Amino acid sequence: MGYVKKLEKNKFKLIADLGYRGKRRIRKTRIVEAKNEKEANRLLILFEEEMKQNKDVYFSDVDSITLNDLYPRWRDNYAKQHYSARSFNDNCTHLQKRILPIFGDMKLKDIKKVDVVFFVGDLQKSKRRLDGLEGELAPSTIHNIYKAFSSIMRVAVEWELIEESPCKNIKLPKLKYEEGTAYNEDQVRLLFKRLNSRENAEKRLLVELALVSAARQGELVAIEEKHLNTENNTLLIEQALVNLTGEGIAVKETKGKRKRVVTIPQNIMNDLVTLAAVKKYQLNTAGEEREWKEHNFLFSNELGKPYRPDTISQWWDRFMKRNPDLPRIRFHDLRHTSATLLIHAGEHPKVIQARLGHSNITTTMNTYGHLLQETDQRASTHFDKFFGEKE
Repeated sequence: MGYVKKLEKNKFKLIADLGYRGKRRIRKTRIVEAKNEKEANRLLILFEEEMKQNKDVYFSDVDSITLNDLYPRWRDNYAKQHYSARSFNDNCTHLQKRILPIFGDMKLKDIKKVDVVFFVGDLQKSKRRLDGLEGELAPSTIHNIYKAFSSIMRVAVEWELIEESPCKNIKLPKLKYEEGTAYNEDQVRLLFKRLNSRENAEKRLLVELALVSAARQGELVAIEEKHLNTENNTLLIEQALVNLTGEGIAVKETKGKRKRVVTIPQNIMNDLVTLAAVKKYQLNTAGEEREWKEHNFLFSNELGKPYRPDTISQWWDRFMKRNPDLPRIRFHDLRHTSATLLIHAGEHPKVIQARLGHSNITTTMNTYGHLLQETDQRASTHFDKFFGEKE
């Protein structure tokens, strides 16, 4: 039961007893003014009732908490503080569209591991896409849906709402690492020749930078003058532009929040410095019409509005159609081309990993291991000269 504690004349402390959360007793307090203890007790009753009605203050009955009850608390008090804008948006989308429709009304304590196992298994069946297209969900999509589910249930454990997460140790479909298509050296030379004769300098520089830096599209369009180091010809990649559903374009940290510094050729750096000067002049001329005033994006219009990552792909598709003598690849495959050229040049896998921004060498090996193996086999032929034909 709750009780009242007198502090001084006409001032009391109300201690509301709200039951238990596991083995821990939950109490809330409030300082009030009252004529006497009897009036203070009446205020205590009202205070306890208020606390029980106010679900934003606490969970009144842990055993009856549903996933729907937990979701807004997880979203506002955990996810917003722990995830990047893109990850927050993706996790909320997966929960709202995939998980809550099935598990939302279930009590947390009633969601068992077998439920999650069957849920993941169901995601792997046909006709589970929400975009209306044929085919199955990609393994990576299933992994991301599972991660969103695992996140909210892990928080439920941290907040002592349940003892163990039902998402623990769930077998997921094996991820397929996309090797991508890459240009060889002759094709890169032809690409540069077509860019020089048929595209403006800014588009040409964007492609050249994509190739030499292995940066992702969102990272390229988020580059600002402050990221250029002309003393040692390096580029700091620390942010990316993403298109958030319902919010538009936003700046976020790079994938996995991993900053990286890559060295680029001197002529590319010179062109970037020139472009930065042009953009600075355009922004000064724009005056009050300038957009994104807190940023100085290099790849932007004359008002400072950056290119959308998806518009880069759209332009690239048109460029590919105008140049049928070039093998058709995606813009993202310029990143694969960068890695492939470095591998064929004999560069160390750890250097390639760092330039690509992979979190660990395993990702690099899974994606480019076949090329690294070919390079290793060619390297072994250098020792053939020591072993002549045996008599």
